[in-house]
Amino acid sequence: MFSIENWSKERVHDVMLELLYSFNYMWFIAEQWIDKNCPEAAAREGRHYMAEEFGSYEAKRLAKTVDGNLEGVDRLIRFLEHSHWCAFENIDIARLSDSSIRMTTLNCSSQKAARKWGLEYYDCGEIALCLRQAFFRQIDSSAEVTCLFAPPGERPEGCPPDASCTWTITIR
Repeated sequence: MFSIENWSKERVHDVMLELLYSFNYMWFIAEQWIDKNCPEAAAREGRHYMAEEFGSYEAKRLAKTVDGNLEGVDRLIRFLEHSHWCAFENIDIARLSDSSIRMTTLNCSSQKAARKWGLEYYDCGEIALCLRQAFFRQIDSSAEVTCLFAPPGERPEGCPPDASCTWTITIR
């Protein structure tokens, strides 16, 4: 086990960031393997299963470190601020009301990787919705996630040009 208590904050950050990038790469590899080796319906089901399990598990694990006294959208925001999204993406979090927030990913690393691999975009909307829904519902069972924009969807008017995807999370 790492003796991180003896490491500088910079070293901990650098190591954790590289581990996160490794995880992201393996996610792509797993999706490609599923798509190549499973019938279409089974592949879709497999990707959904992975996303739902990951989102729920991440929120369960974060509950061990996130302040348990927060409620409502403040709780959602705090979990999001500690999530993998904020660890290696530029995430804009906007509180819209006492019951909803907006989450926007700016210059997404997955979209950059897709272009590097010769793809026009990474078609992540359906899986990203599953993952976010599982994550936020683990925090608050009444949470609903709505996709405002994700590739290959059309960018809505007023959406920043560097936005890779935008979501609204509402507590019912």
